[in-house]
Formats: sequence, structure tokens, C-alpha cells
Amino acid sequence: MAPVMHTKEVQKVKHSDGSKTVNGFRVLRLLGEGSFAKVKLCEELTTRRSFALKVFRKLPLRKQREFMRAEDGEGMRVRTSLDKVYQEIELMKDISHAHCVQLHAVFEEPAVSGKIYVVLELAEGGAAMDWDEQRQEFSAAGGGLVPEDTARRFLQQLLAALGYLHAVWVAHRDVKPQNLLVASGHLKLGDFGTAARMGEDYLIHGTEGTYHFFSPEMCQVGYRGHDGRRADIWAAGVSLWAFRSGKLPFFHKDMAVLMDRIAAGELCWEGASFSAGCSGSLELMLCKDPGQRPLAEELLLDPWIGIDASS
Repeated sequence: MAPVMHTKEVQKVKHSDGSKTVNGFRVLRLLGEGSFAKVKLCEELTTRRSFALKVFRKLPLRKQREFMRAEDGEGMRVRTSLDKVYQEIELMKDISHAHCVQLHAVFEEPAVSGKIYVVLELAEGGAAMDWDEQRQEFSAAGGGLVPEDTARRFLQQLLAALGYLHAVWVAHRDVKPQNLLVASGHLKLGDFGTAARMGEDYLIHGTEGTYHFFSPEMCQVGYRGHDGRRADIWAAGVSLWAFRSGKLPFFHKDMAVLMDRIAAGELCWEGASFSAGCSGSLELMLCKDPGQRPLAEELLLDPWIGIDASS
């Protein structure tokens, strides 16, 4: 695993065509943007390799704060969105797997109001599926559902990634189709913004991520923590459900109702057209009891999931 370059020396060069170069990476075009960051296509001049460049502005990130219970359980502490970006960067430096998006370099301007440039492996195929808010359903890049053979291959690769992460005590915490990226036909697990390191008991305290992908134990009254591995597996099962139906197994606009339905864990198969093998795998991954929910390495031995598993 090659070390990730992280420097606070940032050299920017503007070109006559309006483009610019940042530490030897030429910025080509915008790929997307969120509340605090823009993602751009860039090319490393020395190798001509393409990457994704995620650009953060530090000042707005510093202003976005949340209060959290202190680790010793006494009192509260403040965490800014900038803290979360730094945490994500440090965690990604330790991750190296064929089916996880790789961190390549970090360039940080030292000024308080400066920018952080994060160079990431490019997944040119984008998200495996995107959510259409108006239609309230998922669709693949070309429209429609993910074909079953492709969905199974994506699931194999996702489980390989999760098995690796869990073995190094990392829970992803936001597995969903929008974070499952496609590069040369292969799946890459991306966006480690809510990922966390687990202790020897694998317990995670706190429910971050995307509500519709929360596991039942995360939604129970009297919540006291959950096994990060088994919650990731539940979210992978919800993602498989979306791949093959375009829908979510639990959906409601009222958050309290949604949490109650997930906590109950009663799946509605009406109208679903999953194959028998796919249904069987979904039942395993979406088992309400986390103690009975298989881990990644166990699921890869499942007869339907494991068909022709070679990557």
C-alpha cells in the first residue's frame, strides 16, 4: 500500500483556456457538488491518469457544528463538519482494497479560510443507482433496474469490501446505492464520511448514515449501541432490494413512522418480483435479529450470492 501524499503546500497554475492545475493535477470539469464540497474531474500531468478531485472550503465546514456526548459519557463536546472531513481523510489513508475507493493525495491550504483538495480514485461509471425524489424510486444509470447477474456480482464485491473493512475494525455506516460506484464494470464502495473505527466488541454508539438504510436495532426504543458489521450487512440487503426492485423495503415520509416500521422489521414482499435465490439471500441479510444476521464472509458462501464469485 503506497503512502498517501498529504501536504500543506499548494501550488495553483491558471491556464489560458481558463483551466487550472493544482499540485500537478489539471482540473478538467465539474462532476457534481454538495453542500460543502465540489467534485471535479482531474488529470495527473505526469501519468495522464484521471482522478476525482473533491474540493472542500474550510470556513463553512468550521461553522457547521453539532453537539455530541463526550467519549467518557460525561457532558457534551462540539464537533464541526471540518473535524468530520479530517476524520474521513485519516481513516481512508489506512484503507486499501480493490472494491473500496482509494485515497490518492490530500493538498490543504494552511489558511483558516483555505481549501482542502482530496484526490480520489475515479469511478467513471458513477453511482450504481440514483434516487429519484419525485418518483420515489431508484434507477440505474441507463434507466430501469440492475439486472440480476450484475446485482449479484455487485453484491459479491460489496461483501468483499465490507469483509475487509470489518476485519480492520471499520464500519462504513452509509452503505446505499448512491455510495456504490462503478469503475470499469466493477463496484467500488465510496463516501467514508460517516465511517467509524470499532472496538473489540464491534459496537458503534450513535446512529449516523441514511435513515432508510438503518437496521432494526438502530431504531429500537432504548437504543444502547449496535454491531457496526451487522448494520452494514442490513444496509447491503436494502441496497440489493433497491437493485432488483427500484424500491426501498421500508419507506415513509414521517420519520417516526419510518423508524417504527424498520424496528418492527416486517418485510412486505407483495408486488416484489425477486427470484427465489435472491429472495432467500434478502431474507438472510434483512433478518431482524442482528445476532442471526450473517456476516460478509458467511454470506459469500450463500448458494445464490456465491455463484461464480471470482472477484
